[in-house]
Amino acid sequence: MARFFPRLFPVPSLLLGIWLGSWSFSWAAGEKPSAAPEPPKPASSAPPAGKKEPEAKTKSQAKETEEPALSGSPVVTFLPPEKAMALTRDVRDSIVSVTHSGRDGGTLGRGSGFVVDADGLIATNLHVIGEARPIQVELHDGSKYDVTEVHASDQHYDLALLRIDTKGKKLKPLPLGNSDAVSQGQPILGFGSPRGLKFSVVQGVISAIRTLDKDLTVDDNTPDFPMIQIAMPVEMGNSGGPIVDLDGRALGLVTIKSLVTENLGFAVPVSHLQKLIEAPNPVSIANWLNIGVLDPGRWQTLFGGSWRLKSGAIRADGEGSGFGGRSLCLSAKEVPTTPYEVAVQVRLDDEAGAAGLLFASDGGQKHYGFYPSGGQIRLTRFEGPDVYSWTILEQISSDAYKPKEWNALRVRVEDKKIFGYLNDEKIVEFEDDALRGGKVGLCQFRSTPAEFRGFRLGTSLQASALPEDLAKELGKGLTQPGFTSLNADQLLDKLVGQARAGRKAVEGKIAELEAQVAELRRFSERLHEREVQRRLVEVLGQPEEKIDLFEAGLLIAYLDNPELDLGASLEDFEALAAGARKVVDAKAPAPDQVHQLRNFLFDKSGFHGSRAEYYHRANSHLDAVLEDREGIPITLSAVFIELARRLGIPDVHGLPFPGHFLVSYSPKATKDHPAPDSIVIDAFNGGKILSRLESSELLLGYSGRLGLAEDYAPATAREIVVRMCRNLISIAMNEGDPKKARPTIDLVLAVSPEESEERFQRALLRFQEGDRSGAKEDIKWLLDKKPPGVRLDRLQELYETL
Repeated sequence: MARFFPRLFPVPSLLLGIWLGSWSFSWAAGEKPSAAPEPPKPASSAPPAGKKEPEAKTKSQAKETEEPALSGSPVVTFLPPEKAMALTRDVRDSIVSVTHSGRDGGTLGRGSGFVVDADGLIATNLHVIGEARPIQVELHDGSKYDVTEVHASDQHYDLALLRIDTKGKKLKPLPLGNSDAVSQGQPILGFGSPRGLKFSVVQGVISAIRTLDKDLTVDDNTPDFPMIQIAMPVEMGNSGGPIVDLDGRALGLVTIKSLVTENLGFAVPVSHLQKLIEAPNPVSIANWLNIGVLDPGRWQTLFGGSWRLKSGAIRADGEGSGFGGRSLCLSAKEVPTTPYEVAVQVRLDDEAGAAGLLFASDGGQKHYGFYPSGGQIRLTRFEGPDVYSWTILEQISSDAYKPKEWNALRVRVEDKKIFGYLNDEKIVEFEDDALRGGKVGLCQFRSTPAEFRGFRLGTSLQASALPEDLAKELGKGLTQPGFTSLNADQLLDKLVGQARAGRKAVEGKIAELEAQVAELRRFSERLHEREVQRRLVEVLGQPEEKIDLFEAGLLIAYLDNPELDLGASLEDFEALAAGARKVVDAKAPAPDQVHQLRNFLFDKSGFHGSRAEYYHRANSHLDAVLEDREGIPITLSAVFIELARRLGIPDVHGLPFPGHFLVSYSPKATKDHPAPDSIVIDAFNGGKILSRLESSELLLGYSGRLGLAEDYAPATAREIVVRMCRNLISIAMNEGDPKKARPTIDLVLAVSPEESEERFQRALLRFQEGDRSGAKEDIKWLLDKKPPGVRLDRLQELYETL
């Protein structure tokens, strides 16, 4: 995996080495900072000794390079027909066809797969099974089975394992080969359902093992890990089917095809499938069908289309069954009597489409719509199923509209009038009272891909104005230096004949204004950072038993992503908690409740440790952890701890082992006397219950010491938040972008000012930014506090030099 620097040491080497030469800073024994983010447990999660997982790359970094480690076994270039036929007879009973259904029950997508376990475990591609759709598997003998469980899934490698109930019938599994030992030119057979032609077979050869260049034209996203390049026809429906060697062993799963030539495809090596088999993250089909699905208690969809939840936003695509491709999504919120207001932010992928607000809906064909369409804003009254019953009341072109960006729509409904606002600018005032009452919600037309966030309903949603004196002060600052186009013609006349010099002067002014814009953007970012700091300090300032750990962790994600809809994510988490309340017996003893919650979160809901992208920032963002049901030890533990708090399960705490955070139920936990009846849960490894011996061995593996009483002391919410922040700081440092870590360092110091490590890092970053007075302030703090492990003499020299 990628190499991570210790949290303290990268900053001197990156920033001060140029200026301070051989100066160095070291930590005393016992105070060495742990490398973060937390690595997987070596014994159960990391690759075996001597092997290395493929290092994740961004698409921009992906290169089309052949791997040098192809096997040196003899290359076979010809497969006799009789051998191909015999191999087909041997393999075909293991091949399956996989379909998933659409909203109307018809087949929406089709692919292939193969049996990997006699009791009904099927391997295929994740993209074959769709999102939250019923899945069916057809065996070679024509028998069909509904999938009862998505036994495992991995988005990074596009793999899925499906469980079917064969009612005791034993299937013929296809053995897995060694994809690490394939040879260039090696003959293979491919099995699948090209264009729906089930149980087809084709010959081919392995061309190479390569990581794809991001510009290679393929029919899906470009993977960033080595794949098996195959020379054979690949069509829609082949996805998930196996390529097998001459011994009938699966070497890979056909995943993507070239859009340039028919005889070029790529397969995911089965080595990644083997990892999935060994560490599944099962989700029952009932829960699978609810992933990303809108809560029916909050939303009702009409006229088809696809409405799904993604990162706290609602995404609509697909063509509705209403005239013009109309599709509606009605809110269950109670609509106030007039006057009332409804608002949302909307972003269209295609400006030729249309999507926005609806109001005064009768729950069917009648309603108003206020939405962007073709770059303009429309106010329309719909009174039936066809264009003859629609009336466009207003169609406005407005400079306030920002194509392909988030636009804030707001409607005020009074007894006789309707007011429409675009990005807080009033653009519509129309007298019409044909429709009133009813429901409010969202609308989409012409299969327009659109996203909605921040849906609100109330008596008044207008943003509060700044005090007049503050508004004047801000306005003056934002308009200096100013520019006016008054008398522009006269100015142009004066510049005729001196165009080159005039343009040079104008370009200089442009550069000046761009610099001002950059400063304004930074001002906006700092305002956001300060607001996150204020809110997190407020959350952590409550009594420990009342701190909402999910909200606290969510604010860390909000710092990174100002577009995150906090309210929607909190509602999603509460929906998860509501599901947990249904299975956790409120009257059971606390230890039983802990086991019930563990079963709900990991066995039934599919929360699991991140295997392929352990060091991805999303694993430290609780909104993404909740959405993907995937994270690292501390974030998965935070989800468990907060669910326990909301369900009233007492004495559930974080166990802050170095390198691998755990959950502990410890009713009498103290620093000196850990409870003998404690339960220790490894949230990263499927909620595994650890014995005291196992937890001690885990601690020994990471820290080199046996467990002490202090190691089993519960972590406070503040300590958990600081540790989550440190994961993100280390990721930024490892990416070679220490400036990206600055907001998170500031956040740590806002909630925990005594953290000397972050204080030192910020001093060095301030120095790099040219803020010498800020750097001196932080170094003076360190000199006054004298934290252990810091070379105070060298620090004093740095202070005096500044």
